[in-house]
Amino acid sequence: MGTIVNGANGGFKGKAGSIIGSSWKSINYIKGLYKKRSKPASEAQMMQQEKFKTLMRFLLPINFFLKIGFGRKNTEKLTPINAAFQFNLDKAITGVYPDYTLDYAKVSIADGGLYGGGSVGVAYDAGDLTFTWSTGDSETFETFADDMVYVLAYHAEKDEFISTPAPSTRALGTVTFTVPEHLATGAVHTWLFLSNRSKTKVSKSVYLGEIQLI
Repeated sequence: MGTIVNGANGGFKGKAGSIIGSSWKSINYIKGLYKKRSKPASEAQMMQQEKFKTLMRFLLPINFFLKIGFGRKNTEKLTPINAAFQFNLDKAITGVYPDYTLDYAKVSIADGGLYGGGSVGVAYDAGDLTFTWSTGDSETFETFADDMVYVLAYHAEKDEFISTPAPSTRALGTVTFTVPEHLATGAVHTWLFLSNRSKTKVSKSVYLGEIQLI
C-alpha cells in the first residue's frame, strides 16, 4: 500500500493499484507499473540500445574519474556517470548499427572551466608512460600549485584502463608509471585533466593521442 509523505501535499511513496511513487535526490516521481513489451523493439530503439551499451561499457570502469570530471554537472538530477553519458553520446560514437565504436579523440572524461595543463604531452619509453604539463600557476586564472592532475590510458584491444595510484599536482609538471607487462604491446589512448584541491572545479579533459607501445 502506498503512503503520502509529508502530509496531503507531499510526495507519494509505494504502490497503489497500477502506479508506483518514489523519490530520488529530493525529487518525487509517480510512474506506472512495468508492462511486458508486446511487440519487438523498433530499429531505432535497437540502435539506441546498442549506442548505450557501447558507451557505458567504456564509462563504467572509470567512474572514479567521472565523479570528479562530471561531479558538478546538474547534480540534482544526474549522477556523474549519467552526465558523462549525455555529454558524450552525440559526439563520441561512430560507425553504423550494429557496429558502433568510440571515437576516442572525441571522448571527454571531464568538462569544466578550470584552466588546464597548458602544454601537455605523453611519451612511452622502456615500459613507462610519462605525462607532462605546464607548471605555472596564476591567481588571475585561479590556478594553483596544488591543483590535482589526473591521467588515464586505455588499451582498447585488451579493454583495460591504467593510471597512477594517486593524482599528481600542477607544480610537479610530470608523472611516470609503468605499463603492466600484459598490456605492453599494441597501443593506448590517453587523456589528462585537472581539478582544484577541493574538487569543486575541473578543467576540460584533453585527449593526448594514441601511443604505440613496444
